[in-house]
Amino acid sequence: MSKTKGKKTTDGHMDGFSDHELQNAHGRERSVVENLFLPFFLILMGCAWFTWGSIGLSADANGFSLHPDRKMTPDELAALEARKKAKRSENLYLAHCSACHQSHGGGTPGAFPPLDSSEWLDDEKRVVSLVLGGMSGPVEGMGQPYNNMMPAIAKSSNLKPEEIKSIVNYVRSAWGNGAKEYPDVTVEAVEAAMEEMGDRSVPWTAEELLQKFPIGGSK
Repeated sequence: MSKTKGKKTTDGHMDGFSDHELQNAHGRERSVVENLFLPFFLILMGCAWFTWGSIGLSADANGFSLHPDRKMTPDELAALEARKKAKRSENLYLAHCSACHQSHGGGTPGAFPPLDSSEWLDDEKRVVSLVLGGMSGPVEGMGQPYNNMMPAIAKSSNLKPEEIKSIVNYVRSAWGNGAKEYPDVTVEAVEAAMEEMGDRSVPWTAEELLQKFPIGGSK
């Protein structure tokens, strides 16, 4: 094998590389390609795994199956329905209550009291009455004074008893309220409260509600 530098090219110039140097250069190129193969393969497998996992989560969240021939078990159906129900309730809260009380239930400082861990939620009749009739005037929540107007969202938004029930149950089970384990409000309880209120159009005051439903008096 020739080791002479300066072979003539077709145009008569010297290429400047020996056979040995060319072999070393080709060897380094092969080494680079081989070293890149494993990381590239691992990245490709990671992307495939992530994509498949995302499809699975989306399928689970939206209620369709990646294996349509397999019937869901009763427990799976119940869990799916519970997730749908929780999402509907959350959406109702976000649409009708979050502008004042915020999506996190923390309220608006100085304007609207928090719902997260609020003592005002301990009586379902009090909470349903608030949604039905609204409230105005001074009120204390979580030790802080407020003085604003809560609209009667059931009337202003034309909410059905089922929707009122969903909002109340969502608020009483979301955030830190879940630890209280309040029992669910029923549609029948909402309808009874609506009948009791009758044609009342004047918002409640805090004093009225606390006289009718004292804090700590019921769940």
